[in-house]
Amino acid sequence: MSLRDAENAYKSARYGEAKSILDSLLLVSQDADSYMLRADCLHKEESYQAALADYDRAALFGYKRDDLYLNRGVCKSSLHMYDEARLDLMTYLARHENEAAPYYWIGVVEYMTMQNRAAIRYLDEAIFLDSNYTAAYYLRGAAFVEQGKNLLAMEDFTESYRLDPELLRAKFHIALLYMDMGQDAKAIETLSELKLEDTEYLTEILYYRGLAMFNLHDLDGACNDWVDASAMGDEEAEYSYRHVCLKKDGRPKLKKKHYVEF
Repeated sequence: MSLRDAENAYKSARYGEAKSILDSLLLVSQDADSYMLRADCLHKEESYQAALADYDRAALFGYKRDDLYLNRGVCKSSLHMYDEARLDLMTYLARHENEAAPYYWIGVVEYMTMQNRAAIRYLDEAIFLDSNYTAAYYLRGAAFVEQGKNLLAMEDFTESYRLDPELLRAKFHIALLYMDMGQDAKAIETLSELKLEDTEYLTEILYYRGLAMFNLHDLDGACNDWVDASAMGDEEAEYSYRHVCLKKDGRPKLKKKHYVEF
């Protein structure tokens, strides 16, 4: 087996197979390219600490290409090593000023360190260089939310969802922005559509749809959503249900849901 075999496995997303080949190669020779590729495999598997160790080994053994700085910078940002990540990413950016990726990842670092104005500047550059950069629109939307610029945030979340209809989190944030802007009916419509999707945050969808219903004085609808979310472990929904939907003696203020049998 050779480095080329490992590269082919990596390109096919067979990261375990690629690592096995690279482990064997590195027992024979501590090769910088092998360390770099194994780091990328570990990074894809979200084993960030192990990946960082291999990126450093690749540098130590003389890895020559600039992607080391980009990939290691992204890895460091995943480990919340933001100052160190910024140094690597800036090094890469200085050599690749016409690529969108380093601007985006520096934008990530700035956003995570609550430097929203700086984050937006870098994300502007990423989008200027790649007008289809879905993640950049999404993150810029998040930064605009932090600044209270809801209309700009809405535009960016809408664009990110248009570019990638599977990015349901963007649609979720659109619903929350509708609520912030007092458009609860639109929020309910959007959240109802999301409820039909296979997401990992159904409790959040139910909680906020309940809140939007409550804002529109639909107590039954709100309490039904909150009790469902509460049953799935959502503490905020459970709190809202207890304090809004129950009488002092613990009885519900609405009739329980029931199903008629024919």
